[in-house]
Amino acid sequence: MGVKVRDLVSEWLINNVGNYVFTVAAENILGLLRSLINRGGFIINSKFEPSAGFMALVSSRLLLKPSTLIVTAGPGIFGALSPIAEAFIEGDPLIVIATSIIGGKGTRMHQIRDDTQLNTLSNVVKASLRVSNPSNVTEVLTKAYRIATSGKPGPVYIDIPSDLMDLDTTGERKDVNPVTGETVAINNDAVKEAANLLSNAELPVLLLGRGVILSGAKDLAIKLAELLNAPITTTIMAKGLISPNHPLYAGVAAGKAGNMTAYEIIKKADVVLAIGNRFSEIGTGRYSLEIRGKLIHVNIDEYDLGRAYEPYLRIRADAKEFLLMLINVLKGMSIRRRGGVINELRELWSIENRELNSYYEKATGLIKPWEVIRAVRDVFNKGGSIFIGDVGAHRIESFLMPINENEHYVTSTSYVSMGLAVPGAVAASIIYRDRDVVALVGDGGFLMTGLEVATAVQYGVKPKIIVFNDSAYRVLRIYEKVRFSNATESLIKLPSIDFNLLAESLGAEGLRITRREELRPLLNEALNSDKATIVDVHIDPNTIPIPYQRLYGLNTI
Repeated sequence: MGVKVRDLVSEWLINNVGNYVFTVAAENILGLLRSLINRGGFIINSKFEPSAGFMALVSSRLLLKPSTLIVTAGPGIFGALSPIAEAFIEGDPLIVIATSIIGGKGTRMHQIRDDTQLNTLSNVVKASLRVSNPSNVTEVLTKAYRIATSGKPGPVYIDIPSDLMDLDTTGERKDVNPVTGETVAINNDAVKEAANLLSNAELPVLLLGRGVILSGAKDLAIKLAELLNAPITTTIMAKGLISPNHPLYAGVAAGKAGNMTAYEIIKKADVVLAIGNRFSEIGTGRYSLEIRGKLIHVNIDEYDLGRAYEPYLRIRADAKEFLLMLINVLKGMSIRRRGGVINELRELWSIENRELNSYYEKATGLIKPWEVIRAVRDVFNKGGSIFIGDVGAHRIESFLMPINENEHYVTSTSYVSMGLAVPGAVAASIIYRDRDVVALVGDGGFLMTGLEVATAVQYGVKPKIIVFNDSAYRVLRIYEKVRFSNATESLIKLPSIDFNLLAESLGAEGLRITRREELRPLLNEALNSDKATIVDVHIDPNTIPIPYQRLYGLNTI
């Protein structure tokens, strides 16, 4: 007698992807989930499919490997579409499994037309596959894993008809060797041309994206910068790639929405080497990033090359393979090293820090959001902290928050779907129980997926949820004012909610902050709490994030 399909799937997932499985339990997937539990799987049963998807995405981003998302047919898989699409755009490998009803009589749960799920998902995943019979289960799973982890990582959808789950199969129990990157034939002449440009540049600057992290190329990128004496900037999503204390670190290159040190040094550069980034709209500060020198753009995904900024030289390559080849070529060349770069960076940082400090010195009245960000940074400083940023004005403020070595900063700058922070923080707290996990979320983002705090309580973990409470979609209010000169109250207004009381009803701890004198004491209380904690911080609803004050020339809404 052969093993059942559901048991072969669960065994393969645990052996090759890992124990963590994100889901919302439902009738059609009960057999598979029970099988996973019986084999040692850790089932994180969230309260809403989008939350389960965000949890899987954050897990993948932190662990740098695929995560498993299992949902039911119909409302389950379609409910998870937004985080799946975000994983597709931003490069997060997920193994997404859903049941389907094929050829039913119209009385089966969640029935829709036979290929609707398969065809719909194909638009937002790297591949959409189906287990068509009990004998090809391992083949489909292995193919999905290889596609998800090769090239630019991303989600792969596996459709398993419900009728197959309980059938026996003699399919081979075969594991897969993890694939860390697609082999891409790199153009040697292009690498030599890049080396010539960089070796002869008066001021080359590196712009490093998350692709450098995904390929494990951090040390090589730093080695290249030190070889060239080139300032290092990062994208928003690669914050933490390099220590803020490194003498060549020039900050986050997000145009006027990032560090002004990065903005100025890139503007001065005669050659900019951008590796593993997409030049997204938010990631470039609404395209306010000024690149005046020659741009060399390196990315493993052809689609992402040159879509926003036209490169002088485009190179399709894995970041690690490219850096290995480039450094090897440069070793045999005479490199023109500009003197005084580190002193120039120190002066730019000095100017930027004086400007930032002025915002704190003149803060009066209601708490300003940048005061919250600085207080969070000061309090959560033990090392290894994980910060998850949602979409909203507070996230724009967090672009300027330094991220230290061994810390993580997770947010979105391409797909920018609200609702990431709370479920993401819950997942991070389950995976890293010994670390401080902080969600930075607006009241609007919390209202979407904030009830996942109950999941944190259920699993005994203690993320700290910092809610920027201004009873409004503040960032939308800013955008509307910029475009139309005023705001429509009915479009941006949110109800006034006491998140402190809500926390208690969910079994968490609640803290309420209304005065700046309370910020650090109560954040310290949250840090030391042994429970999931919601910190309800009432902020000035008329403030514009510091980066957007620069970008739009506005001081208040």
